[in-house]
Amino acid sequence: MTEYNLLGVKVNVIAEHLLKNKLLEFLNSDKTHQIATINPEFVVSSQKNKEFLKIINQSSISLIDGTGIIKALQYMGHKVSLDDRITGARLTEILIDKAINQDLKIMFCLYSEGWTKTDQFFMTIKAKYPSLDFQVADENTALAKAKLFAPEIMLVGFGAPKQDIWISENIKQIPKLKIAAGVGGTFDFMSGKMKRAPKFIQSFGLEWLWRLILQPNRLFRINRAIIQFPYLIYRNKRKKQ
Repeated sequence: MTEYNLLGVKVNVIAEHLLKNKLLEFLNSDKTHQIATINPEFVVSSQKNKEFLKIINQSSISLIDGTGIIKALQYMGHKVSLDDRITGARLTEILIDKAINQDLKIMFCLYSEGWTKTDQFFMTIKAKYPSLDFQVADENTALAKAKLFAPEIMLVGFGAPKQDIWISENIKQIPKLKIAAGVGGTFDFMSGKMKRAPKFIQSFGLEWLWRLILQPNRLFRINRAIIQFPYLIYRNKRKKQ
């Protein structure tokens, strides 16, 4: 696993097969591990939100979710490619597979004001993974449910920085928990509320444009990703030169 520093934010590059081994190591450890999935918005937000920055940098792994992170690392002279992305959606698939194969409990925490509702998501997961031992909650019930259910794996989709701060504040209160990860909008993809960008759009790193077409109200967030973030990266490189 390689670690980079992008505007003060820790970014890890790790091959998927090595990540799977690392997750197994986490699940067998006596500690609880927080995982972050980084995109350009994270980096922009962390420049002012020092609590968020500290949480990312103290996480066990900070995976690359957004294509913009890859482009920025390349611009800074690092040898990375789009193949080095491990998105929140892919991390979720890997952890569900671990939970099924090792008979572990997993909990999905959704944002109550998001597109996907807890009861609908419960039925979606039950139909797709009938052997999975899981619970679904929102931000209002997550901690109480988790204390009773005692999952080994928790996936939180409140959006950043809320999800990552929530994990950091509550991770030690949940018995038996080994891995907690912020996975952003993953649950909307899983429920079918949001369609993934076609493969050819993903290959060009234009998922942000796809999301903007489907959700015009994301314009402010897109601005941070495609205007503020590149500017900060450019300014940082110029300073170093």
